[in-house]
Amino acid sequence: MKTWMLVALLLSLAGCTLTAEPEQETVAAYDLTDPDWDGVINAREQCADTPEGAEVDNDGCQGGMTQALRQDLMILFAHDSAVITPQYRNILEEMAAFMNEHPEQRLLLEGHASQVGAADYNVALSKRRAEAVRGALIEAGIGSARLDIIGYGETQPILMGEGEQAAAANRRVVGALTSSRDGIRMRWTVYSVEG
Repeated sequence: MKTWMLVALLLSLAGCTLTAEPEQETVAAYDLTDPDWDGVINAREQCADTPEGAEVDNDGCQGGMTQALRQDLMILFAHDSAVITPQYRNILEEMAAFMNEHPEQRLLLEGHASQVGAADYNVALSKRRAEAVRGALIEAGIGSARLDIIGYGETQPILMGEGEQAAAANRRVVGALTSSRDGIRMRWTVYSVEG
């Protein structure tokens, strides 16, 4: 009986052999590699020659750096007026000279108004003020395509309050210089050192 049990055990164990099927190679439908290490797979890559470490968009392309310089120009106006007083002519000439030296620069002229008067009127007045500054810069030789205007009316006061001091500060045109520069904006990594 012990022999029959041993034979039955051996036969049952012999039937339990492991046969592994060979692994089949999986073929990827898309190229999921990223040889330039920019974080964008080759299936989506549009710009394969981006410098290592450059900040890229979803297509793997870097954009030029746009830099905005705020309040390079501020002109104040009298109540309910869009006339530039003579004291600001020098500032406008300096801005025109700077822009002539730097043809890549554009200027956004932001018109503002005090809280006195109706909101719609103040938006129109702030646009007229920005238009007056734009006209003065065009007279000084700046191309109109480099000058953009926007009128904010009373929505962005520089000084809060209802007195004459706040009103005088808020009747203004502010110029913001912008330029696209050829440069590489580097992305942040855990190894980045702020300098």
